[in-house]
Amino acid sequence: MLIDLYKRLRFAPIEGYQYVGFGSVAFVDFRMVHRALGIDDLLSIEGTDEKEEQVRFTQNKPYERIDLRFGHSSTILPQINFDRHSIVWLDYDEPAKRFMVNDLASVAGKAKSGTFVAVTFTNDFPAEKKLSEKALHFLKEGFPEFVPDDAKAISYQGPKYAEFVRATFGSLLDTALKDADAGNPDPLAKRVAFQVCYFKYKDGAQMATVGWLIVSESDLETLDLCRLETLPFFRPGSDAFRIDIPRVTPLEIREMERRLPEPQAAAELAWIPTEERVAFAKSYRYLPNFAPVEAI
Repeated sequence: MLIDLYKRLRFAPIEGYQYVGFGSVAFVDFRMVHRALGIDDLLSIEGTDEKEEQVRFTQNKPYERIDLRFGHSSTILPQINFDRHSIVWLDYDEPAKRFMVNDLASVAGKAKSGTFVAVTFTNDFPAEKKLSEKALHFLKEGFPEFVPDDAKAISYQGPKYAEFVRATFGSLLDTALKDADAGNPDPLAKRVAFQVCYFKYKDGAQMATVGWLIVSESDLETLDLCRLETLPFFRPGSDAFRIDIPRVTPLEIREMERRLPEPQAAAELAWIPTEERVAFAKSYRYLPNFAPVEAI
């Protein structure tokens, strides 16, 4: 889905963008960005100081052109040149913390208009009393200006947690851009962050990803040309696009494909659970391809 979004960007030829992310040992997103978009300028941040782990990352690097940098994101990001168009995916695997916003601000402060930046975090506020109180303490400590002193843990449980993080990160991103542009006398150079996607999904843990386009006043017409609002997963606000992978067989996939775009309305497919047909209709273009393998 993100690849589809990147293809819509009209601020510059997409192959001229740089891609910054956390590749991990598989570098899946790096492979996709290079193959689908032709982006050669690739930089991966890996937060490890262990020499053995660094060797493993290096050995798994799929392309020599990947600039592999070891260290914490808060140390590496300020060293990167963001004066060019960039795609930045800060793919964390932990709950929201203040350093994540600082990373976001570090990118935004220098980001060229037309830059896309996304943040991923675990979307799981505990329900058990002791754990929830501890999680609330960390939220108050990390975001004191957004969490009241008398806040209750129940106010952040369930879908409320991801919404708090989305709104808080968006607000702090806006502040970072205003602060960075405060000294620029040209009103057309002022930049604004437009939220363009908001995903919820399960990847082992419950996860959420929010993405913004950073655009100057002078590039607002170019933003309109991107027509991002026509993407089925375009989300400019609090209504997240939930990625539900249907649990279906190859035969069921074939039958539903024949009845697109609304397999959920096909009475003859009543034997396939409705929720699976709905999930398939929402995301069939982005599902991996499977082929049945039979032992002989």
